[in-house]
Amino acid sequence: MSRPEFEAHYAELKRELEALDAELAHSKARKHFADVRQRIETLYETLRENHLLLHTVLENSAASIYAKRKDGRYTYLNRGMELLCNVTREQCLGRTDFDVFPIEIAEQYRGNDVSAMMTGKLLESEELTKTPTGERRLLLSRKVPLISESGEVEGICGISTDITELRRTELALREAVETLQRERDNKLLNVEAATASIAHEVRQPLAAIAASGDAGKRFLAMKPPDLDEVRAILDQIAANCRHASEVFDSISALFKKVDHSRRPVDVNEIALGVLQSVHGQLRDHGVATETELAPDLPLVDGNQGQLRQVVFNLIHNAIEAMATTTDRARLLRITTQPQGHNAIAVAVEDSGPGIDPGRLNSIFDAFVTTKADGMGLGLAICRMIVQRHGGRLLASSDGRAGARVQFVLPVGSLDTISAHNSSH
Repeated sequence: MSRPEFEAHYAELKRELEALDAELAHSKARKHFADVRQRIETLYETLRENHLLLHTVLENSAASIYAKRKDGRYTYLNRGMELLCNVTREQCLGRTDFDVFPIEIAEQYRGNDVSAMMTGKLLESEELTKTPTGERRLLLSRKVPLISESGEVEGICGISTDITELRRTELALREAVETLQRERDNKLLNVEAATASIAHEVRQPLAAIAASGDAGKRFLAMKPPDLDEVRAILDQIAANCRHASEVFDSISALFKKVDHSRRPVDVNEIALGVLQSVHGQLRDHGVATETELAPDLPLVDGNQGQLRQVVFNLIHNAIEAMATTTDRARLLRITTQPQGHNAIAVAVEDSGPGIDPGRLNSIFDAFVTTKADGMGLGLAICRMIVQRHGGRLLASSDGRAGARVQFVLPVGSLDTISAHNSSH
C-alpha cells in the first residue's frame, strides 16, 4: 500500500469516527468509544512511523529491490532498481518483465522467479541487466516467494546487487596471482637457482684451467721442455683464474640493488679479450674465427666483468653448438657496430645446426636449454646482465644453418642508462 492510499484510508476512518462520536454525545458508551479512538490513533502513529522507516530504507538502498505478483506483474520497485536497470515505476508497475526488458533479459528474470516460487525457498542467482549507456552489468539476485497465511504462493520479492566490479576485481586478482606464480617459478633469485648458476658459470674457466694444466705438463715432459709454450700456457691459466674471479664478482653484483663498479667500457676490447681466453677451446674444437669490429665505437657505462661474462657465454655456447657440425666449416664470427646514434650492438654468429625458430622466444628463460646436458642458466644470466645495463638480448636462426645472438646496449652516461632502465 502506497503512502497516499494509506493516508486516504486513515482520513476516511477518522471522518467516520467523528460522526460516530457526535451520535454518542449523550450515550453512556462515550467513554469506551474515546478509549477505542485513542488506541486507533496510537496504532496509526506506529504504523505511520514503520511505513516511513521502511520507505526510507527501501528508497535509499543501493540495491535493486522489487516485488511481483504470481503472474510476474510488478507491484513495487525502489529507486535503486530504476537507476540500475534504467527503468521507471511508471514503466514497470502493473507490467511484466517481458513488457519492459529485452527478451533475453526478461526470460532469465522470469525463469528465476518461477524457480523461487516452485521451490518455496530463497533462490540466489546471477542475472544480467543493462545500464542507461547500454553497458551490461552482472547482478547477484536473491529472490524469495511471498506466501499467504493459507500457504498459497502469491508472488516473489527480490534484492539484486551489482557485482560487476567485484567480478572484475576477482579476475584481476586471479591474473595477478597467476603472474606472480609464473614470476616465482622463473625467478633466479632463490638459493637453488643461484647455486646452480654459480656452478654452471664457474665450471667454464675451471675446465679451461684444467685443460691448460694438462697441456703444460705435456710440454714440460718434452726433451728438452718447450718453455715458451709452458710460459704461454701459464699466462692462459692466469687469465682464466682472473676470469673465474670475475664470474664470482659478476654473479654477486647481480644480486645487489646498487652497482658501484660501472665505468666506461670498450666492447671491442672485451670481445678480443674473450677470444684470447678461449683460444685453446677454439683450437681444440677446430673452430675458425672472424671478427668485424667497428672502429671508434663509443664507450658504454657498465660493469666490465659482467659484460665480459655475457660475451664469454655467447662464444662458449657457439663453440658447443658447432661440436656436431661435420658437413661445413666451423666458423665463429663476432661483429660490433653502432645502432643509430645512441646504442651499440655486439653479435656472435656460428655455423652450427641453428635453433628451432619456434623456440627463439624462450631460450633466454631460466632452465630452458638446447643442450642435452645443459642447465639453461647461461643465457638467462646474460639477459639479466644486459637488461641491468638498459639493453636487450636477441636471437635469430632459420633452424638449419647457424644462429646469431646479439645484444644491444645504450650509449650515454650512467644516469642516462639508469633513466632508460627505469622507463622499462
